[in-house]
Amino acid sequence: MKMTAVTVATLLVLGVAACGGKSAPEQAAPAQAPSAQAPNSAASNAATATADTAALEINNFKACEIVTPQEAATIIGGKLLNEPQVGFSNCAYVVDVNGTTESYRVSFSAPEMYAAMFETQTGMEQGEPVAGLWDEAYLRPRAPDSGYSLVAVRRGKLALEVWGDRKEPLVALARLAVSRVP
Repeated sequence: MKMTAVTVATLLVLGVAACGGKSAPEQAAPAQAPSAQAPNSAASNAATATADTAALEINNFKACEIVTPQEAATIIGGKLLNEPQVGFSNCAYVVDVNGTTESYRVSFSAPEMYAAMFETQTGMEQGEPVAGLWDEAYLRPRAPDSGYSLVAVRRGKLALEVWGDRKEPLVALARLAVSRVP
């Protein structure tokens, strides 16, 4: 129970950080870890040797371009009610489905936190495994709200989290996003 509360708190903090305030590109960028920086010519041989394990630059993933709002509305099965802000690593879709408002969100982030979380969680805490989404993916009810959260991880590269009200469209959004990421 204590681990679940810590997990929920961590995910809430990440969600708030991803949604609020100014984006990192508008502020002074902090120094990046060497594995996340583009190699200079002197380090190109070393970078080539570690290119397969280097994390991808999260700011390069524009969620609303990877899964467009129109595609999301079609997958969810309703009419888009918002015009999401583009150019960020997360995108929120609000859709009218037969008179009911549903919300979904696609978000890319660094994989380390999710990979560490998966390693410390029991099977029940991880949720239902979802095959075919990178190295590992799990779907579980979102707490404390209703709805679901799916996290997929490409170890050492990238993580994807999709939140939403219903399982089927949420998994379909995740599959589309994963299919479009190199």
